[in-house]
Amino acid sequence: MLAAAAACRAAPPPTDAGPAADPLAESAEQVRLVGHHDLQGRESLVVTALSDAANGRWVYVGHHESYWDGKPKMNDITGGMEWNGTSIVDVADPARPRLVWHIPNDSNRNSRGVSVVYDYTFDGSGRDYLIRNSEALTQGETGNDLKYQIFDITDRATNPSAISLVAEITGTPPNSCGPGCGGRFRMRAHKGWWSQETGYFYAASGEPGFRNVVIQIFDLRNPRQPSFVGRAWLPGLKDGEPGYEGQYSHHPVVDEPQQRLYVGYRNAGGQIASFDISDPARPRLVWSLDMNPPFRGPHTVSPILYEQVPNFGPGALPRTYAFVVDEASGEADTTPCAHGVRAASYMVDITTEARPMPVSVWQVPVGDYCTRGGRFGPHQSAETVNGRLNRFENKVAWLAYFNAGVRVVDLSNPYSIREIGHYIPKPNANAHPIAMNQPVMIQMNDVDLDDRGLAYASDRVGSGLYVLEYTGD
Repeated sequence: MLAAAAACRAAPPPTDAGPAADPLAESAEQVRLVGHHDLQGRESLVVTALSDAANGRWVYVGHHESYWDGKPKMNDITGGMEWNGTSIVDVADPARPRLVWHIPNDSNRNSRGVSVVYDYTFDGSGRDYLIRNSEALTQGETGNDLKYQIFDITDRATNPSAISLVAEITGTPPNSCGPGCGGRFRMRAHKGWWSQETGYFYAASGEPGFRNVVIQIFDLRNPRQPSFVGRAWLPGLKDGEPGYEGQYSHHPVVDEPQQRLYVGYRNAGGQIASFDISDPARPRLVWSLDMNPPFRGPHTVSPILYEQVPNFGPGALPRTYAFVVDEASGEADTTPCAHGVRAASYMVDITTEARPMPVSVWQVPVGDYCTRGGRFGPHQSAETVNGRLNRFENKVAWLAYFNAGVRVVDLSNPYSIREIGHYIPKPNANAHPIAMNQPVMIQMNDVDLDDRGLAYASDRVGSGLYVLEYTGD
């Protein structure tokens, strides 16, 4: 009990968001710490906040492998040593987050992605389900163990039960890439998006027949019997197609009402794209935009509808933009800011889908971030609110920015993005360097939002989960 109590921190007084009132903060402006949990020192990535009246208020955190020391960590709940997996946190009292369960994975696997659905109707059960990725990438491609694991989490405070695996691409839908496709996952089984509206799961993963990771679509309407539906890829990814520059599908964002799938393509390609998913067996490329040069490494692509835009009259409204966030390259783990153009966030006008047009760029000023250690630059923006697509109705975005903490930006004028707040925690005693010969430095890795306006942010190097609130106008 003492260990559990020490793991969670109550909120500092709301009268001052600065470090003087908050011992966990290095710097804060118009963002205050509401609560904190150390998550047993586990290296953390994806945060998913999902609440409703029947189920309560919960946050689910996906964890990296133990990449620093390669060892399991103590779980105070069970009293045993466990490999990193997925943490389930009760945030009914956001000032005192309570870890109720940790679902371990097998020996040093990566389970950084997590997606959750509640009161599931497609299978008639009304149960709550969680899907996470499971990657073992240490044995070379022929020895990789890649899959997605599905759990029934209806009873969160006891051991959630594993019910099925998505481990193989079976069947040949009409958009098949031809002989040799399908079979076991290859290269990666990375992040995904489980749509509560349709029951489909959009996965960033690889398969034979493609040079790199694509988006695969699975039918999880019966989560105990997953089935493959279709795939979406950018020209050049398929074996034999021209135009391959090293790009790979990194992160899907799904707008079911508009029947659009948005994808950021990491690495050399620096591309973003949108697909029509009205027929998930045959996704159709609607538009793509190559941002390289000068930019590289898009991670998150989020559509935003604007009813008003400065300098646009009624005849040119409404307009739709894509808010795009690069991910600072992993090369920056050892040599920050030494790899050409720094990662950025930018707005793209996609009102006319045939002609996407970049209109603005925003970055945190360099300051001394390049010399602090660890990565400097964005990772992602909060693409969901309470488990649903973030519509950015208040035109405010939250970004995880590695050693620059969490940044809050005003998107009300898509042609002039401006920062309105930030929160940079200090690394705590659990934290470790992101790479050898680097100092210990906070690495804010992911941020998500709930229906109370609270943000939940994770640290890649083990400092835990931070519950934050914007205090500006």
